[in-house]
Amino acid sequence: MSRFARGILVGAMALFVACDPSPSASLRPNILLVSIDSLRADHLGSYGYRRNTSPNIDALAAEGVRFSTAIAPAPWTLPSHLTMLTGRHPAAHGVVSEHQKLAEGIPTLAEVLHREGYATAAFVAGPYVSGHFGFDRGFDLYDETLVADGLLASHRTTTSPALVDKVSSWVQGHRRNERSPFFVFLHLWDVHYDFAPPPPYDRLFDPDYEGEIDGRVLDLALGPRPDARDLEHVIALYDGEIAFTDFHLGELLRKFRGWGILDDTVVMVTSDHGEEFFEHGRIGHLEQSFDDSIHVPLIVRYPPAIEAGRVVEGQVRLMDIAPTLLGLAGLPTSDLGMPADAPVQARDLTPWLRGGFFAAPFPDLPSFPENYGRRRSGIRTDRGKLIRHDDRYFELYNVRPELGERVKETGRSPAILATLDELLREEARWEAWLENGRVIGEEAGLAPGLRQQLESLGYLLPGQSESPGEGKRPAAGP
Repeated sequence: MSRFARGILVGAMALFVACDPSPSASLRPNILLVSIDSLRADHLGSYGYRRNTSPNIDALAAEGVRFSTAIAPAPWTLPSHLTMLTGRHPAAHGVVSEHQKLAEGIPTLAEVLHREGYATAAFVAGPYVSGHFGFDRGFDLYDETLVADGLLASHRTTTSPALVDKVSSWVQGHRRNERSPFFVFLHLWDVHYDFAPPPPYDRLFDPDYEGEIDGRVLDLALGPRPDARDLEHVIALYDGEIAFTDFHLGELLRKFRGWGILDDTVVMVTSDHGEEFFEHGRIGHLEQSFDDSIHVPLIVRYPPAIEAGRVVEGQVRLMDIAPTLLGLAGLPTSDLGMPADAPVQARDLTPWLRGGFFAAPFPDLPSFPENYGRRRSGIRTDRGKLIRHDDRYFELYNVRPELGERVKETGRSPAILATLDELLREEARWEAWLENGRVIGEEAGLAPGLRQQLESLGYLLPGQSESPGEGKRPAAGP
């Protein structure tokens, strides 16, 4: 069969899968969902970054679709990842602290895919994606050995090479023994602080540095704010972690290509949250709901069904990932059982992935980010962001990237007043729903060994009974 004829056949099959609500499992694509922990979008080349941190991710964007504005619901790992894998805002899945786990009645993406004939496997490396919180539901294999083996220095240990090896071995074994499609969730952890990339990535972007500052974020948060040159080095180390992780993700994708399954696989790359480097007075994450902490990449590649090289400019959310993957597999998003009464609903984004005659006006998809304990919460749309601080006062920001949320919107111009009025009305609807609609996660307690790990990462103090959450740090600097 000619390449042209094969292309027509593959395209027709993809269209059939996308339109038929119950196609044969053998026609459905494999799915590889990659979450790179702590990866902010504006440090990738495909999102305009000045450094060459991400050639493999950028190649995926060139061969697929890049969403310019994907927003996480929370600036820390646990609630954001459960949103990613359930299609629900944290208020609708209920897990907003490390003392909670996902309630049994809430479906997960893995459960839906497993029920539809997918082989399912996950490979993770961070303590806040432990199966203890409910992440393992629906997976034939949930490999958290890089978490459970007592890696107390996991913030300084490289895990991407081992994770890629694990995924490769599992996929090869699956291909030898089964014909069913697979769903792999891969959680890459190395970008998360501390920022200590191995050579040569430790000097890749700052080879001339001769100072004494390294990338240990807890030390930076508790000490005086570093001067501009030292902070530049810390950011270079973070970029080195991105480049190191990008290389190993590229190795996995090259294996998929060599095995002849890359084009049969939906590859989606995203993150759970970003990272702040004193843009708003702190380093790390959790504390803020500025875009430094919640604007994440979202890139999808699947040549049979989506147009290459497209950029979708409208705002999307991590909660849209699960229904979109089901949509690309030709499965109903209703299987996720999303709460119909919530004023914010997850959307299947496949119509905007395909382009062409499938294109339609992009929907208005508001996001309601909140930090641990909702000390800071609010609403973000394409037109602006409203941040509420401890129920005491609001701040209004323009969300144009070049402004970086450094200057608050003030004044009484018609445009500012109209945006403020719109955001306040949407925020009021959301708060009213929270009064009766918010889901409370099941009590979980800390899993054996997890407390020790969280203490080693600085998330808990020894003997502390209640945690302020991941990344909780005192303000560093003015």
